[in-house]
Amino acid sequence: MSPAPPYRAPVAVEEAGPSELDRLGAVCSVHAPPPLPRALAGPVLLAGVVLGAGLAAGGPLWLVAPFAAAALAGLAWSPLRQRGLSVALHAEGLVLAGAGTRREVAFEDVNEVWFEVDTLQSRAGASLQAMRLVEHSGAVHRLPLGVNGAAALTSAVLRACSEPLLADARRALADGETLTFGPVLLDRTGITAGGARLPWPSLRLAVVQRARVSLYRRSPIFAWRTVRLDRVPHPTVFLALVMACVAEVRVHDRILVPFATSDERGAALTAQMAAGGPDLALRAMLVGGSSFLLGVLIVAATCSSRGAFWLPYGPIVIGAVWFVRGLRAYLERPRR
Repeated sequence: MSPAPPYRAPVAVEEAGPSELDRLGAVCSVHAPPPLPRALAGPVLLAGVVLGAGLAAGGPLWLVAPFAAAALAGLAWSPLRQRGLSVALHAEGLVLAGAGTRREVAFEDVNEVWFEVDTLQSRAGASLQAMRLVEHSGAVHRLPLGVNGAAALTSAVLRACSEPLLADARRALADGETLTFGPVLLDRTGITAGGARLPWPSLRLAVVQRARVSLYRRSPIFAWRTVRLDRVPHPTVFLALVMACVAEVRVHDRILVPFATSDERGAALTAQMAAGGPDLALRAMLVGGSSFLLGVLIVAATCSSRGAFWLPYGPIVIGAVWFVRGLRAYLERPRR
């Protein structure tokens, strides 16, 4: 008589692989937005300044109050949106936590890096608001940069996800291959953008400003083509290749361009990038605030006893928008 089968047969246990957190490696740093009360102090102060200045200039409350409310809402939206956000930088990846969610992103899984630039601030100096990390599987992870240590976090992500591609891209160009950066094509003899092609020797100047790269053939007044850095994948790799192929490069913006060059030219470009951001933001605040106050003064000066007045809505609206742009660019500029 054969023995009865066991009550419960043992299950073959497969050897467990490393967990996702083990795969990401040790924690290097943790980044979070500033405390909400401190983040909202600036917007509340700005709204009070706009309201007080408008009323002091004689503007009616019903006209000044909406601008103050718009300034408050525009500046408070970003801190409120990032409430509870936390970014843990690991040796080999990121952990994004916030709003009851938690996502692990391994650097080796990232296929593309894209910039998100706030268009409301680009005229006051490019403001890098976030990066989108696209995995080989197609999954997209948004990395907000309104956190402490944003410059170090951005540099770490770019060095892990984009820098390894730069050496391969340079070798590919040297071997005669064509590289595709969204709508732009690069090869060792020239660049194709906007349906037109131009050899590298015909480009005399590249200017980086407002999150754009403007390419000039002859006159530095009219650009042959302008490429937005938030419209191409791996923008730092793209920019490094352009910088290496164009005879002269000028940088007038606080765009992070790590590892683009390792020589004196790269150090000079880094110094240029560190110089212009706050000045441009303060200039936008001055111009916008002056335009807004001028419009309010015109309303007060032309207001008659019967309630009729001249409303120069152009200077008021444009001035308020520029002031808010400048202030946001100044408050949210990358810190060293």
